[in-house]
Amino acid sequence: DLFMQNALDVALKAEIVAAYTALTQTSNNAVAVRSSATAEDLPSASFAGQQDSFLNIQNEDALITAVKKCWASLWTARAITYRQWQGIAPNAVSLAVVVQELVAAEAAGVLFTANPINGKRNQCLINATWGLGEAIVGGQVTPDSFTVDVDAQVILTRDIATKTAMTVRTTTGTTEQAVPQERQDLPALADATALKLATYGAQIEAHYRMPMDVEWAVAAGEIAILQARPITSLPDPKPEPLQNVVWEPVVPNTAWMRRQIVEHMPEPLSPLFEELYLEQGLAAATKQTFAAMGDMAGVAGLNFDDLMPYGFARTINGYAYTTASFKMSARSLWSIIRIYSRILRVFKIPAFDFDKAVLPNYQACIAEWDALALKTADEATLLKGIRELAAADGTYWFGSAVNLGLSRGLDPAFDRLLRSFLVRRALPEPRPGSSSFLRGFDSKALDAQADMEALAATIRASSSLRELVLGTTPEALLTVMANEPEGMPIVAGIQEYLAAYGHQIYNLDFAAPTQAEDPLPLLLSLKALVATPPAEAVRDRQAKMAAARDALVTQTVERLNPISRRIFNWVWKWTKQYAPYRETVMFYLGSAWPTVRKLATELGARLTKAGVIAEPAHVYYLNSAEITAAADALQTGGALPDFSALAWERYNLRAARQLLTPEPKVPVRSTIKFGPFKLTMFDPTPQDAGSAGPTLSGYAVSTGKVTAQASVIHSIEDFSAMQPGTILVCTTTTPAWTPLFSQAVGLVTDVGGALAHGSIVAREYGIPAVMGTGVATERIKSGMLLSIDGDAGTVTLLDEVAAAVDV
Repeated sequence: DLFMQNALDVALKAEIVAAYTALTQTSNNAVAVRSSATAEDLPSASFAGQQDSFLNIQNEDALITAVKKCWASLWTARAITYRQWQGIAPNAVSLAVVVQELVAAEAAGVLFTANPINGKRNQCLINATWGLGEAIVGGQVTPDSFTVDVDAQVILTRDIATKTAMTVRTTTGTTEQAVPQERQDLPALADATALKLATYGAQIEAHYRMPMDVEWAVAAGEIAILQARPITSLPDPKPEPLQNVVWEPVVPNTAWMRRQIVEHMPEPLSPLFEELYLEQGLAAATKQTFAAMGDMAGVAGLNFDDLMPYGFARTINGYAYTTASFKMSARSLWSIIRIYSRILRVFKIPAFDFDKAVLPNYQACIAEWDALALKTADEATLLKGIRELAAADGTYWFGSAVNLGLSRGLDPAFDRLLRSFLVRRALPEPRPGSSSFLRGFDSKALDAQADMEALAATIRASSSLRELVLGTTPEALLTVMANEPEGMPIVAGIQEYLAAYGHQIYNLDFAAPTQAEDPLPLLLSLKALVATPPAEAVRDRQAKMAAARDALVTQTVERLNPISRRIFNWVWKWTKQYAPYRETVMFYLGSAWPTVRKLATELGARLTKAGVIAEPAHVYYLNSAEITAAADALQTGGALPDFSALAWERYNLRAARQLLTPEPKVPVRSTIKFGPFKLTMFDPTPQDAGSAGPTLSGYAVSTGKVTAQASVIHSIEDFSAMQPGTILVCTTTTPAWTPLFSQAVGLVTDVGGALAHGSIVAREYGIPAVMGTGVATERIKSGMLLSIDGDAGTVTLLDEVAAAVDV
């Protein structure tokens, strides 16, 4: 109303009229007056129809009125509400008015330079109708639709609709009128014109270097391009399922498993990560570990290449596996015996001192590269930083070997002691396993949960904040709250949370964003906590578990004879000291990735600007030699390589491989062998895991029983599907998955054992868990009723049991 009530500035009005006069000197007086807001068409929001445009404006007064109406349309109720819903601040928007000669269109429509349905970048989609095209925008007509293969210049699909209405000019504006009966079923666009439009679309996309939404019109056989803007919410290309995929070992007669470090690589790897981390970083760190152990024991016979001739880790169909085959020579065996005979010396080696060397050295490397001036660093330096940080994370992982090894070894050792004749008679019925003792310890996971619960409690204490949070999409939550004075402390709290925990990984592949970059899963969990407060605060639950643990220990010790008591106390002392380290090590894994991704983003942006790749994120789909070649060319002014097609090919291959379900072990029935010794306890799935019938079996990793529906979560894209009070079913979990545990009443995974991330966190949250079933995500669907026994290691699919009874 304020816009419409006031007169335009005299000088501005004169300038607009002069421009209008010049525009219409060689044509009729009709123009289109279009709104173009600065906040339109963000990657997560399309503002189509939120602001107004006007067609067939034919004189100066009508033009000035149309300009004011365009400006005013930025402040309608619908526009303000939509911006608030999307989290766009009122003072962050402005609006330009574009005045164009009106095309007397016989047909018009919209062209998407990439297929918005399947995401394929080599296909364009054209919608066409009779008249000015406003009937398409307004939804009054179903348009003709053409899908064109841009590279081959072939029309793939042609759907001709019955078009009953069209927008036409009048003496003072436009109106909707019926399409003549004889034209309703005719195509509004000739094939040749559709192919020419596709060519124009490709040129426009190449100019902007991104997929575009283009409005066009045809008059007297000529094509006019009216406007172009980025496509919003374009899906990734849907990959074609790979055919005839086989899971064979990297080298014949060897065994490979998805265990240990690769449990944190749930998806196929990006080429750059595979090279710099899996092949180079972990290999170098393994050799350093072997050298340090050899020096400690005074032996030189333990050689990495002799013991693991095919490497520590490799990929099969793009998925990471660690070796399960070790070549044992007499010299290697003697070296290992010497090392274990002097194992206590390992505590004196600085390379394995987690608190004084391993973690501080890793954090120092991160700090050094985080301080790099990105804009002035050359491309070779950026790549060097990525390489060194990848190596530093691998060194951190193997530097934690003592702490991890003790936590890995002591847990099953303690469990066996509990089941032995020395202790089992002293245990209460039903006899608990080690997981009943390994609860209630302090951990970063519980710290994070307590901080999130505190934020949720603050929000619930304010009815207006609670209403705001529950009524806002998670994507817009931070922005919306930042625009509300009452919400600012919450935003600050979330930022503090991300500063403390945001480095945690969804996926160890640094091509994937960290929690700080993609806090959506965190915000989903926060909304769930606001809507449904936990039945018991995490600190209260931890205190109860700690008390129950201590009571169990006291009760057990009191019932033991003096010899058994001494043995129990000794094993328990070391077990409780090192068990929590497993989660501590996991918490810092991938800490370098926020810095790596800053370096890679800068490098990718430069390569994209130079035309080497199509998108900055495609830098992860090159190898270091290819990046170096491009960097050298940029520095010397030489001919730049074009890796855009190669990067797209690798990107699409990785996307297709994501549809695969990797075998936990290759070959399927293999086991870890150290010379002649089988170490089945370290398999990612039990040897006797049952995958047929209504009961699945796996590792019993967290005590308790529960019956509830399942929420099957395959990746972070599915986090919004996690329902409070359900059993979380997934392939595996990584540290950034921890917020989901606050909503879960149980956990079931495909891979992992008693020392996997998920088992440790499940114990801390006090929920039963069964890991390493091998087939949970294949056999279980969301909503199915499950009964899991965290003591027996079984998962019963109650829907299948009921179906069998009915039959």
